[in-house]
Amino acid sequence: MGKKTTLQQIAQKVGTSKITVSRALKGQEGVGDTLRKQIRQVASDLGYEQKRLHTGGHQIRVAFLTPKRFYLFTDSFYHVIYYHLNTICNEREMKLDLFIMEKEDEEKGSLPDGLDHYDGIIVGGEISRTIMNAINGISIPHVVVDYDPMDDHSDCVSIDNFRIGTILAEYLVRRGYRKIGFVGSYLQSSNIADRILGYRKVQYYHHLPNDESWLIDNYDKDTDNYLIDIPLPKELPEVFICHCDRAAYYFMERLKSLGISIPGQVAIVSIDNTELAASTKPPLTSMNIDKRLFASEALRLLEERIEGRNELKRIYLDTQLIERDSAPRR
Repeated sequence: MGKKTTLQQIAQKVGTSKITVSRALKGQEGVGDTLRKQIRQVASDLGYEQKRLHTGGHQIRVAFLTPKRFYLFTDSFYHVIYYHLNTICNEREMKLDLFIMEKEDEEKGSLPDGLDHYDGIIVGGEISRTIMNAINGISIPHVVVDYDPMDDHSDCVSIDNFRIGTILAEYLVRRGYRKIGFVGSYLQSSNIADRILGYRKVQYYHHLPNDESWLIDNYDKDTDNYLIDIPLPKELPEVFICHCDRAAYYFMERLKSLGISIPGQVAIVSIDNTELAASTKPPLTSMNIDKRLFASEALRLLEERIEGRNELKRIYLDTQLIERDSAPRR
């Protein structure tokens, strides 16, 4: 009888999913003690053989697909998400492979060879609409991380970027700053555009000075690199919100090259709280985004899709401001 009993039969008997049954029998996290005991008892009653979890069945294969500009050219944000995804997949005996998209393939909508042989796809960051259309066309379960594609097919795990912009701007107002600039461009990504709009809302609400020259772009979209040698306005604001830690680092280097002290003459705050934020001089006040939670929630949604869930799900994670020395009270 043991050889004929399946995880699905145990799941139906208990009233849970096959993935939950698998985790419970393997002793993995994410299953309560009461439910775990119930699953193990049902498995024993049905004569299920534990070794089937390791020797039989299909190993779930997951592809992590991300644009080259995010994974290689910017900072460690997506490296860390991939690291956590890989760790969790190993714990669950799933196989994870990394696919880095070249700009040309992304623009043409050319998916990597063999992607249609995977059980699920996790997309890291904002990718071209042509690629999202191609992914939707191969009808494989997929989840988008750190971006909401706003379609009717894609689950996503993201953050409220508009709210992050307002939180940082309000934080600076409470610390006595009124002239607030922003390093980033509406055209670079929708996430950055939302952050700028949140910052603009606070400017308008508090009737703060609003100089268009204080919106500075130090990113070269042609090369996908951040720049140091950029023009600056004649009058600098008191503080800048930078759209990410990498942008902040290069902007700080530009200010230092001109003899402008940080935070003495110009203060800086940032977003992402990567390792770079703690290593800059001075260390950056930065909005922390939980990369491990990004990974675990994305994988959870993907497992649900693989199990047969059809309804769309969007999850927005909380963030936390990590205060350091780059923006003291005025």
